[in-house]
Amino acid sequence: MDPVARYLELRDRIDSEAARLTALHGADITCRAGCTSCCVNLSVFSVEFHAILREMEHDGVKPEGIAFDTAATCGFLHDGLCRIYRYRPLICRTHGLPILYLDDEGDTPEWRVSFCELNFTGEGPVEFSDETLLDIEEMNAELYHINRDFVASLHGKNYHEQARIPLQELCKKPEE
Repeated sequence: MDPVARYLELRDRIDSEAARLTALHGADITCRAGCTSCCVNLSVFSVEFHAILREMEHDGVKPEGIAFDTAATCGFLHDGLCRIYRYRPLICRTHGLPILYLDDEGDTPEWRVSFCELNFTGEGPVEFSDETLLDIEEMNAELYHINRDFVASLHGKNYHEQARIPLQELCKKPEE
């Protein structure tokens, strides 16, 4: 299967899992339109960049026509809303959710849970399990493998499997 199609399939699964977790956690997830606490300028793997670009072009959206505010925490925000919301990268689709990740900063790697500080603010400790968390390590590993296959399919073009492209590059005019 084409790596871009595999990326889009992964994105659909992440969207389904995000919807499940949002419904499961109910009022503990306060993420809504207008909340931009997690929004930052970021970079993405080549496959994700090209999938977003391809999808925007398919829909008739001219990325170079999207204003990008370089001074904003995320240049795609306008009045608290994302200008590329429909096409946003995987990381943006998972912001705020309780995620399981491997913290390998210390001497011994440890599994930890992270979520937006605006979520889960009720009284008492929050209990999480495999069914109530998104395994971000699993998602990232799959994305990495899809990207590796995408880069390999480019046959000699100047891409590297670990290279990331600033998302704001979407807004640059294509070279004539």
